Amino acid sequence: MDQEAEQLMSPQNEQSTDQSAPQPEWYENFLTHYNVPSPQVGQIIRGTIVRKDAEGFVVDVGLKDEASIPSKDLELVTESVLSSLEIGHQVPVLVVELATAEHEIQVSLSKGIELESWDKASHSLQNEEILNLEVVGYNRGGLILKFETLRGFVPFSLIPELQMVRNQKRAELIKSNMVGSSIEVKVTEVDPTRSRLVLSATAAQEQKKKNRLQQLHKGQRVTGKVVNIVNFGAFVDLDGIDGLIHISQLDWKKVNHPSEVIKVGDEIEVKVISVDLEKKRVNLSRKAVLPSPWLSIDENLHVGDYVIGIVTRRVNFGAFVKLPQGIEGLLHNSQVGYSSTSNPQESIKPGDKVLVKVLEINQKRRRVALSMRQVPRERQLAWAMENIEGSAQENQEPNQSES
Repeated sequence: MDQEAEQLMSPQNEQSTDQSAPQPEWYENFLTHYNVPSPQVGQIIRGTIVRKDAEGFVVDVGLKDEASIPSKDLELVTESVLSSLEIGHQVPVLVVELATAEHEIQVSLSKGIELESWDKASHSLQNEEILNLEVVGYNRGGLILKFETLRGFVPFSLIPELQMVRNQKRAELIKSNMVGSSIEVKVTEVDPTRSRLVLSATAAQEQKKKNRLQQLHKGQRVTGKVVNIVNFGAFVDLDGIDGLIHISQLDWKKVNHPSEVIKVGDEIEVKVISVDLEKKRVNLSRKAVLPSPWLSIDENLHVGDYVIGIVTRRVNFGAFVKLPQGIEGLLHNSQVGYSSTSNPQESIKPGDKVLVKVLEINQKRRRVALSMRQVPRERQLAWAMENIEGSAQENQEPNQSES
Protein backbone atom coordinates (compact mmCIF):
# COMPACT_ATOMS: atom_id res chain seq x y z
CA MET A 1 0.00 0.00 0.00
CA ASP A 2 1.47 3.43 -0.97
CA GLN A 3 2.08 6.33 1.46
CA GLU A 4 -0.83 8.42 0.15
CA ALA A 5 -3.27 5.59 0.72
CA GLU A 6 -1.95 5.08 4.26
CA GLN A 7 -2.52 8.76 4.97
CA LEU A 8 -6.07 8.52 3.65
CA MET A 9 -6.76 5.54 5.93
CA SER A 10 -5.39 7.41 9.00
CA PRO A 11 -8.09 8.88 11.31
CA GLN A 12 -6.02 12.09 11.50
CA ASN A 13 -7.09 12.94 7.95
CA GLU A 14 -10.82 12.91 8.70
CA GLN A 15 -12.25 16.41 8.07
CA SER A 16 -15.28 16.20 10.34
CA THR A 17 -15.18 18.06 13.66
CA ASP A 18 -17.23 15.19 15.14
CA GLN A 19 -14.67 12.38 15.31
CA SER A 20 -17.35 9.81 16.19
CA ALA A 21 -19.60 10.54 13.19
CA PRO A 22 -19.50 8.04 10.25
CA GLN A 23 -17.48 9.22 7.26
CA PRO A 24 -18.63 7.57 4.01
CA GLU A 25 -16.31 9.83 2.01
CA TRP A 26 -13.25 8.22 3.63
CA TYR A 27 -13.74 4.77 1.99
CA GLU A 28 -14.67 6.36 -1.33
CA ASN A 29 -11.53 8.49 -1.29
CA PHE A 30 -9.44 5.42 -0.43
CA LEU A 31 -10.79 3.54 -3.45
CA THR A 32 -10.11 6.51 -5.67
CA HIS A 33 -6.48 6.87 -4.63
CA TYR A 34 -5.57 3.20 -4.07
CA ASN A 35 -4.32 1.56 -7.29
CA VAL A 36 -6.46 -1.50 -8.00
CA PRO A 37 -5.41 -3.38 -11.18
CA SER A 38 -8.18 -3.40 -13.81
CA PRO A 39 -9.15 -6.48 -15.80
CA GLN A 40 -7.69 -6.82 -19.30
CA VAL A 41 -9.55 -7.38 -22.56
CA GLY A 42 -9.67 -11.13 -23.33
CA GLN A 43 -9.21 -12.08 -19.69
CA ILE A 44 -11.53 -14.59 -18.05
CA ILE A 45 -12.51 -13.57 -14.54
CA ARG A 46 -15.15 -14.62 -12.06
CA GLY A 47 -17.66 -11.97 -11.18
CA THR A 48 -20.47 -11.83 -8.66
CA ILE A 49 -23.96 -10.90 -9.88
CA VAL A 50 -25.05 -7.77 -7.98
CA ARG A 51 -28.23 -6.77 -9.81
CA LYS A 52 -30.32 -7.09 -12.92
CA ASP A 53 -31.46 -4.14 -15.02
CA ALA A 54 -33.09 -3.51 -18.38
CA GLU A 55 -29.78 -3.96 -20.19
CA GLY A 56 -28.92 -7.31 -18.61
CA PHE A 57 -26.94 -8.31 -15.55
CA VAL A 58 -24.40 -6.26 -13.61
CA VAL A 59 -21.52 -8.14 -11.98
CA ASP A 60 -18.85 -7.10 -9.53
CA VAL A 61 -15.49 -8.04 -11.06
CA GLY A 62 -13.14 -6.34 -8.60
CA LEU A 63 -12.71 -3.92 -5.75
CA LYS A 64 -13.35 -0.87 -7.94
CA ASP A 65 -15.15 -2.21 -10.97
CA GLU A 66 -18.58 -3.32 -12.01
CA ALA A 67 -19.24 -4.88 -15.38
CA SER A 68 -22.27 -5.28 -17.57
CA ILE A 69 -23.51 -8.42 -19.32
CA PRO A 70 -25.69 -7.15 -22.19
CA SER A 71 -29.00 -8.80 -22.96
CA LYS A 72 -27.79 -9.81 -26.44
CA ASP A 73 -25.09 -11.92 -24.86
CA LEU A 74 -27.60 -13.57 -22.53
CA GLU A 75 -29.52 -14.76 -25.61
CA LEU A 76 -26.53 -17.01 -26.38
CA VAL A 77 -26.68 -18.70 -22.98
CA THR A 78 -28.70 -21.89 -22.49
CA GLU A 79 -32.02 -21.76 -20.65
CA SER A 80 -30.70 -24.01 -17.89
CA VAL A 81 -27.87 -21.57 -17.13
CA LEU A 82 -30.14 -18.52 -17.32
CA SER A 83 -32.65 -20.02 -14.92
CA SER A 84 -29.87 -20.63 -12.38
CA LEU A 85 -28.60 -17.02 -12.36
CA GLU A 86 -29.35 -15.25 -9.08
CA ILE A 87 -28.03 -12.27 -7.13
CA GLY A 88 -24.86 -13.27 -5.32
CA HIS A 89 -23.91 -16.09 -7.71
CA GLN A 90 -20.41 -16.16 -9.17
CA VAL A 91 -20.10 -16.58 -12.94
CA PRO A 92 -17.19 -16.78 -15.39
CA VAL A 93 -17.09 -13.82 -17.80
CA LEU A 94 -14.78 -12.75 -20.61
CA VAL A 95 -13.73 -9.07 -20.66
CA VAL A 96 -14.83 -7.68 -24.05
CA GLU A 97 -14.33 -3.92 -23.59
CA LEU A 98 -12.88 -1.76 -20.82
CA ALA A 99 -14.88 0.98 -19.10
CA THR A 100 -15.28 4.37 -20.76
CA ALA A 101 -17.00 7.60 -19.79
CA GLU A 102 -20.15 6.32 -21.49
CA HIS A 103 -20.38 2.75 -20.15
CA GLU A 104 -19.10 0.20 -17.65
CA ILE A 105 -16.77 -2.68 -18.45
CA GLN A 106 -18.45 -4.91 -21.03
CA VAL A 107 -18.20 -8.65 -20.44
CA SER A 108 -19.57 -11.80 -22.08
CA LEU A 109 -21.09 -14.57 -20.01
CA SER A 110 -21.52 -16.88 -23.01
CA LYS A 111 -17.86 -16.58 -23.98
CA GLY A 112 -16.77 -16.92 -20.38
CA ILE A 113 -18.71 -20.17 -19.98
CA GLU A 114 -17.44 -21.47 -23.32
CA LEU A 115 -13.76 -20.74 -22.57
CA GLU A 116 -14.12 -22.19 -19.10
CA SER A 117 -15.44 -25.35 -20.75
CA TRP A 118 -12.37 -25.44 -23.01
CA ASP A 119 -10.18 -25.10 -19.91
CA LYS A 120 -11.99 -28.02 -18.30
CA ALA A 121 -11.49 -30.09 -21.47
CA SER A 122 -7.74 -29.31 -21.41
CA HIS A 123 -7.58 -30.27 -17.74
CA SER A 124 -9.35 -33.55 -18.51
CA LEU A 125 -6.87 -34.27 -21.32
CA GLN A 126 -3.86 -33.61 -19.10
CA ASN A 127 -5.19 -35.77 -16.25
CA GLU A 128 -6.36 -38.65 -18.50
CA GLU A 129 -9.83 -38.56 -16.96
CA ILE A 130 -12.59 -40.96 -17.94
CA LEU A 131 -15.78 -39.01 -18.61
CA ASN A 132 -19.37 -40.18 -18.85
CA LEU A 133 -21.00 -37.99 -21.51
CA GLU A 134 -24.37 -37.94 -23.22
CA VAL A 135 -24.69 -38.77 -26.91
CA VAL A 136 -26.69 -35.92 -28.48
CA GLY A 137 -26.33 -36.76 -32.15
CA TYR A 138 -24.37 -38.52 -34.87
CA ASN A 139 -23.22 -38.17 -38.45
CA ARG A 140 -21.58 -40.41 -41.03
CA GLY A 141 -18.22 -40.12 -39.27
CA GLY A 142 -19.20 -40.87 -35.68
CA LEU A 143 -21.01 -39.64 -32.57
CA ILE A 144 -21.57 -36.13 -31.20
CA LEU A 145 -21.36 -35.80 -27.40
CA LYS A 146 -22.16 -32.98 -24.99
CA PHE A 147 -19.25 -31.71 -22.89
CA GLU A 148 -20.31 -28.78 -20.69
CA THR A 149 -21.39 -26.17 -23.27
CA LEU A 150 -19.27 -27.73 -26.04
CA ARG A 151 -19.88 -30.44 -28.60
CA GLY A 152 -17.31 -33.20 -28.76
CA PHE A 153 -16.84 -35.69 -31.58
CA VAL A 154 -16.06 -39.41 -31.32
CA PRO A 155 -14.84 -40.81 -34.67
CA PHE A 156 -16.32 -44.05 -35.97
CA SER A 157 -12.96 -45.82 -35.48
CA LEU A 158 -12.82 -44.93 -31.77
CA ILE A 159 -16.16 -46.50 -30.80
CA PRO A 160 -15.75 -50.19 -29.81
CA GLU A 161 -19.35 -51.06 -30.71
CA LEU A 162 -18.81 -49.83 -34.28
CA GLN A 163 -15.24 -50.91 -35.06
CA MET A 164 -16.18 -54.31 -36.48
CA VAL A 165 -19.36 -53.17 -38.22
CA ARG A 166 -18.96 -53.01 -42.00
CA ASN A 167 -22.60 -52.66 -42.98
CA GLN A 168 -23.50 -48.96 -43.23
CA LYS A 169 -27.17 -49.47 -42.38
CA ARG A 170 -26.25 -51.54 -39.34
CA ALA A 171 -23.80 -48.84 -38.23
CA GLU A 172 -26.45 -46.12 -38.62
CA LEU A 173 -28.90 -48.13 -36.52
CA ILE A 174 -26.34 -48.62 -33.73
CA LYS A 175 -25.49 -44.89 -33.67
CA SER A 176 -29.16 -43.93 -33.72
CA ASN A 177 -29.89 -46.18 -30.75
CA MET A 178 -27.03 -44.62 -28.79
CA VAL A 179 -28.50 -41.10 -28.96
CA GLY A 180 -29.78 -40.12 -25.52
CA SER A 181 -27.56 -42.61 -23.71
CA SER A 182 -24.24 -41.91 -22.00
CA ILE A 183 -20.89 -43.50 -22.85
CA GLU A 184 -17.45 -43.41 -21.26
CA VAL A 185 -14.83 -41.46 -23.21
CA LYS A 186 -11.45 -39.77 -22.87
CA VAL A 187 -10.46 -36.41 -24.33
CA THR A 188 -7.77 -36.91 -26.99
CA GLU A 189 -7.59 -33.47 -28.65
CA VAL A 190 -8.48 -29.92 -27.56
CA ASP A 191 -8.19 -27.01 -30.00
CA PRO A 192 -10.38 -23.98 -29.11
CA THR A 193 -9.11 -21.98 -32.12
CA ARG A 194 -10.63 -24.58 -34.46
CA SER A 195 -13.53 -25.45 -32.14
CA ARG A 196 -12.18 -29.01 -32.19
CA LEU A 197 -12.83 -31.36 -29.29
CA VAL A 198 -12.08 -35.01 -30.11
CA LEU A 199 -13.04 -37.86 -27.76
CA SER A 200 -12.37 -41.60 -27.74
CA ALA A 201 -14.45 -44.40 -26.25
CA THR A 202 -11.70 -46.91 -27.09
CA ALA A 203 -9.12 -44.91 -25.10
CA ALA A 204 -11.51 -44.76 -22.14
CA GLN A 205 -11.95 -48.52 -22.30
CA GLU A 206 -8.18 -49.06 -22.36
CA GLN A 207 -7.64 -46.59 -19.51
CA LYS A 208 -10.31 -48.33 -17.46
CA LYS A 209 -8.63 -51.71 -18.05
CA LYS A 210 -5.26 -50.25 -17.07
CA ASN A 211 -6.71 -48.78 -13.88
CA ARG A 212 -8.45 -52.04 -13.03
CA LEU A 213 -5.30 -54.11 -13.67
CA GLN A 214 -3.35 -51.91 -11.28
CA GLN A 215 -5.99 -52.52 -8.59
CA LEU A 216 -5.65 -56.31 -8.80
CA HIS A 217 -2.93 -58.21 -6.94
CA LYS A 218 -1.91 -61.79 -6.28
CA GLY A 219 -3.92 -63.46 -3.53
CA GLN A 220 -6.85 -61.03 -3.78
CA ARG A 221 -10.40 -62.42 -3.68
CA VAL A 222 -12.79 -60.82 -6.15
CA THR A 223 -16.25 -61.43 -7.58
CA GLY A 224 -16.96 -61.42 -11.31
CA LYS A 225 -19.34 -62.66 -13.98
CA VAL A 226 -18.59 -65.60 -16.29
CA VAL A 227 -18.64 -64.15 -19.83
CA ASN A 228 -17.23 -66.98 -21.93
CA ILE A 229 -16.55 -70.71 -21.64
CA VAL A 230 -13.96 -72.54 -23.74
CA ASN A 231 -12.55 -76.08 -23.63
CA PHE A 232 -9.52 -75.05 -21.58
CA GLY A 233 -11.32 -72.87 -19.03
CA ALA A 234 -13.56 -69.85 -18.52
CA PHE A 235 -13.25 -66.07 -18.77
CA VAL A 236 -14.58 -63.89 -15.97
CA ASP A 237 -15.33 -60.17 -16.23
CA LEU A 238 -13.75 -58.33 -13.30
CA ASP A 239 -15.32 -54.91 -13.83
CA GLY A 240 -13.78 -54.16 -17.22
CA ILE A 241 -10.95 -56.69 -17.38
CA ASP A 242 -11.29 -60.38 -18.26
CA GLY A 243 -9.48 -62.97 -16.19
CA LEU A 244 -8.93 -66.64 -17.11
CA ILE A 245 -9.76 -69.60 -14.90
CA HIS A 246 -7.89 -72.57 -16.32
CA ILE A 247 -9.89 -75.81 -16.27
CA SER A 248 -7.50 -77.19 -13.64
CA GLN A 249 -8.45 -74.31 -11.32
CA LEU A 250 -12.21 -74.66 -11.61
CA ASP A 251 -12.74 -77.30 -8.92
CA TRP A 252 -10.93 -79.68 -6.61
CA LYS A 253 -12.51 -82.57 -8.47
CA LYS A 254 -11.61 -83.47 -12.04
CA VAL A 255 -13.53 -81.37 -14.55
CA ASN A 256 -13.88 -82.66 -18.11
CA HIS A 257 -15.45 -79.45 -19.37
CA PRO A 258 -16.02 -76.08 -17.62
CA SER A 259 -19.77 -76.30 -18.32
CA GLU A 260 -19.96 -79.11 -15.74
CA VAL A 261 -19.47 -76.63 -12.87
CA ILE A 262 -20.26 -73.12 -14.22
CA LYS A 263 -22.22 -71.42 -16.97
CA VAL A 264 -22.14 -68.05 -18.74
CA GLY A 265 -23.77 -65.37 -16.59
CA ASP A 266 -22.83 -66.93 -13.24
CA GLU A 267 -21.56 -64.53 -10.55
CA ILE A 268 -18.66 -66.31 -8.89
CA GLU A 269 -15.94 -65.59 -6.36
CA VAL A 270 -12.37 -66.24 -7.47
CA LYS A 271 -8.82 -65.75 -6.22
CA VAL A 272 -6.19 -63.88 -8.24
CA ILE A 273 -3.24 -66.17 -9.00
CA SER A 274 -1.17 -63.74 -11.07
CA VAL A 275 -1.35 -60.36 -12.82
CA ASP A 276 0.77 -59.51 -15.87
CA LEU A 277 0.53 -55.74 -16.43
CA GLU A 278 2.60 -55.83 -19.61
CA LYS A 279 0.57 -58.56 -21.32
CA LYS A 280 -2.66 -57.43 -19.62
CA ARG A 281 -3.41 -60.93 -18.36
CA VAL A 282 -5.02 -62.08 -15.14
CA ASN A 283 -5.06 -65.72 -14.03
CA LEU A 284 -7.74 -66.78 -11.56
CA SER A 285 -8.71 -69.76 -9.44
CA ARG A 286 -12.20 -70.81 -8.42
CA LYS A 287 -10.78 -73.88 -6.74
CA ALA A 288 -8.81 -71.73 -4.27
CA VAL A 289 -11.98 -70.25 -2.74
CA LEU A 290 -13.84 -73.55 -2.45
CA PRO A 291 -13.63 -75.66 0.75
CA SER A 292 -10.65 -78.02 0.65
CA PRO A 293 -11.69 -81.67 0.19
CA TRP A 294 -9.21 -82.53 2.96
CA LEU A 295 -11.67 -81.03 5.45
CA SER A 296 -14.15 -83.82 4.74
CA ILE A 297 -11.82 -86.53 3.45
CA ASP A 298 -12.80 -88.94 6.27
CA GLU A 299 -16.41 -88.82 5.03
CA ASN A 300 -15.59 -89.50 1.38
CA LEU A 301 -12.59 -91.81 1.44
CA HIS A 302 -11.59 -94.74 3.69
CA VAL A 303 -8.66 -97.10 4.05
CA GLY A 304 -9.37 -100.21 1.96
CA ASP A 305 -11.47 -98.37 -0.65
CA TYR A 306 -10.85 -99.15 -4.34
CA VAL A 307 -10.95 -96.01 -6.46
CA ILE A 308 -10.21 -94.97 -10.02
CA GLY A 309 -7.71 -92.15 -10.46
CA ILE A 310 -5.70 -90.32 -13.10
CA VAL A 311 -1.90 -90.29 -13.05
CA THR A 312 -0.87 -86.63 -12.92
CA ARG A 313 2.95 -86.86 -12.74
CA ARG A 314 5.85 -89.22 -12.29
CA VAL A 315 8.65 -88.60 -9.73
CA ASN A 316 11.76 -90.54 -8.73
CA PHE A 317 10.01 -92.34 -5.90
CA GLY A 318 6.71 -93.06 -7.62
CA ALA A 319 3.73 -91.25 -9.11
CA PHE A 320 0.90 -88.97 -8.01
CA VAL A 321 -2.67 -89.93 -8.78
CA LYS A 322 -5.66 -87.55 -8.81
CA LEU A 323 -8.61 -89.13 -7.02
CA PRO A 324 -12.33 -88.42 -7.61
CA GLN A 325 -12.49 -86.62 -4.23
CA GLY A 326 -10.28 -83.85 -5.66
CA ILE A 327 -7.03 -84.76 -3.90
CA GLU A 328 -3.81 -86.41 -5.02
CA GLY A 329 -2.49 -89.63 -3.54
CA LEU A 330 1.00 -91.09 -3.73
CA LEU A 331 1.63 -94.31 -5.58
CA HIS A 332 5.07 -95.44 -4.37
CA ASN A 333 7.36 -97.26 -6.81
CA SER A 334 6.89 -100.43 -4.78
CA GLN A 335 3.14 -100.23 -5.38
CA VAL A 336 3.21 -99.35 -9.10
CA GLY A 337 1.82 -101.90 -11.57
CA TYR A 338 -0.62 -104.77 -11.22
CA SER A 339 0.38 -108.26 -10.24
CA SER A 340 0.75 -109.33 -13.88
CA THR A 341 2.80 -106.33 -14.93
CA SER A 342 6.23 -107.32 -16.21
CA ASN A 343 7.86 -103.86 -16.00
CA PRO A 344 6.03 -101.85 -13.24
CA GLN A 345 8.20 -98.72 -13.51
CA GLU A 346 7.27 -98.20 -17.17
CA SER A 347 3.66 -99.37 -16.91
CA ILE A 348 2.09 -95.96 -16.23
CA LYS A 349 2.48 -92.43 -17.52
CA PRO A 350 0.72 -89.06 -16.87
CA GLY A 351 -2.85 -89.16 -18.11
CA ASP A 352 -3.33 -92.89 -17.55
CA LYS A 353 -6.43 -94.09 -15.72
CA VAL A 354 -5.62 -96.53 -12.91
CA LEU A 355 -7.49 -98.61 -10.34
CA VAL A 356 -5.89 -98.27 -6.90
CA LYS A 357 -6.44 -99.32 -3.30
CA VAL A 358 -6.26 -96.83 -0.42
CA LEU A 359 -3.56 -97.99 2.03
CA GLU A 360 -3.36 -95.01 4.38
CA ILE A 361 -5.02 -91.60 4.98
CA ASN A 362 -3.21 -88.93 6.99
CA GLN A 363 -5.57 -85.95 7.16
CA LYS A 364 -3.23 -83.85 9.29
CA ARG A 365 -0.30 -84.18 6.85
CA ARG A 366 -2.64 -84.29 3.84
CA ARG A 367 -1.25 -87.53 2.50
CA VAL A 368 -2.88 -90.61 1.00
CA ALA A 369 -0.92 -93.78 0.21
CA LEU A 370 -2.15 -95.85 -2.74
CA SER A 371 -1.40 -99.21 -4.30
CA MET A 372 -2.00 -100.81 -7.68
CA ARG A 373 -0.36 -104.09 -6.70
CA GLN A 374 -2.73 -104.71 -3.80
CA VAL A 375 -5.82 -104.59 -6.02
CA PRO A 376 -7.11 -108.23 -6.24
CA ARG A 377 -6.58 -109.87 -9.62
CA GLU A 378 -10.31 -110.54 -10.17
CA ARG A 379 -11.11 -106.88 -9.50
CA GLN A 380 -8.38 -105.81 -11.92
CA LEU A 381 -9.78 -108.03 -14.68
CA ALA A 382 -13.39 -106.89 -14.12
CA TRP A 383 -12.34 -103.25 -14.24
CA ALA A 384 -10.22 -103.84 -17.35
CA MET A 385 -13.17 -105.46 -19.14
CA GLU A 386 -15.42 -102.53 -18.22
CA ASN A 387 -12.87 -100.13 -19.70
CA ILE A 388 -12.62 -102.14 -22.90
CA GLU A 389 -16.42 -102.28 -23.31
CA GLY A 390 -16.73 -98.58 -22.52
CA SER A 391 -14.11 -97.68 -25.13
CA ALA A 392 -15.82 -99.85 -27.75
CA GLN A 393 -19.16 -98.16 -27.15
CA GLU A 394 -17.58 -94.72 -27.45
CA ASN A 395 -15.93 -95.66 -30.77
CA GLN A 396 -19.03 -97.29 -32.27
CA GLU A 397 -20.63 -95.27 -35.06
CA PRO A 398 -24.20 -94.09 -34.33
CA ASN A 399 -27.25 -95.13 -36.39
CA GLN A 400 -25.41 -98.17 -37.75
CA SER A 401 -27.99 -100.60 -39.25
CA GLU A 402 -27.82 -104.32 -38.57
CA SER A 403 -27.87 -106.73 -41.56
